[in-house]
Amino acid sequence: MAKFNLDDYETVEERLAKFWEKYPNGRTNTYAPKDINEKLPPDEIIYVGELYADRNDQYPFATGSAHEVKNASPVNRTSYVENCETSALGRALANGNFASRGKRPS
Repeated sequence: MAKFNLDDYETVEERLAKFWEKYPNGRTNTYAPKDINEKLPPDEIIYVGELYADRNDQYPFATGSAHEVKNASPVNRTSYVENCETSALGRALANGNFASRGKRPS
């Protein structure tokens, strides 16, 4: 497995800028599915991110999900929920072809 190279990583902010440029009337949505999260330990969370080409679209054209555990990394000590939400949106953006530089995040 290749070593992760930060130079090849596009931030969620960079990918979002590409999304808004292509879909100025689009929308993003994130949510923590209650039916799944209530089965997890209290220090874990799952988020889903969705991308819509138009704010009135009924169905997303790309989705992504993420799972985080409190204290699993330095950022997760204080912000595991926020990190999870951002990661889910980042996965949706990658799945929607908004991660052109380097390898797609996993």
